[in-house]
Amino acid sequence: MSSGERSGRTATRSRSALIAELSEAARDMAGWTLMLHQAIAARFGLGPTDMKCLDLARDEHDLTAGRIAEITGLSTSAVTSAVDRLEKRGFVTRERDPDDRRKVLIRPTGAHDAEAAEIFDKIGTRFAAVVGDYSDADLELINGFVRRVNAGSREVIPEVTGRGAAPGR
Repeated sequence: MSSGERSGRTATRSRSALIAELSEAARDMAGWTLMLHQAIAARFGLGPTDMKCLDLARDEHDLTAGRIAEITGLSTSAVTSAVDRLEKRGFVTRERDPDDRRKVLIRPTGAHDAEAAEIFDKIGTRFAAVVGDYSDADLELINGFVRRVNAGSREVIPEVTGRGAAPGR
């Protein structure tokens, strides 16, 4: 089944119409994703930026506020405020680096992992149902598209913020 058949539409639309429709759908997806993450963060007494700081830094071993700022493109003062809120709600602790006492490491506590997992399991079930309709070739194409869009977003952040190099990841 082609993606056109899946959506119930034929491939007779112009390329510009398809691109405009994709742009509108991506905009809606970004908006709904933001609202979903706002709802999740609010459940824990946080804002979506607080939660996403941790999420985007999930693969970092020795996480610092400065590294979160590099990854996200946020100012260090915004990151410090986010870490303060995360610490207050029990998501992280701050620890002095035993090798460099000037450095403060941010460590996840795992205190809310079970509740968060329950929420994200629901999302994962819905996600699996959607991607289950696509072939492996479709998924390769979609993965490439999403990676390129994410890379573009990282490149635009410094232009929007005026703060230099693109966030890492």
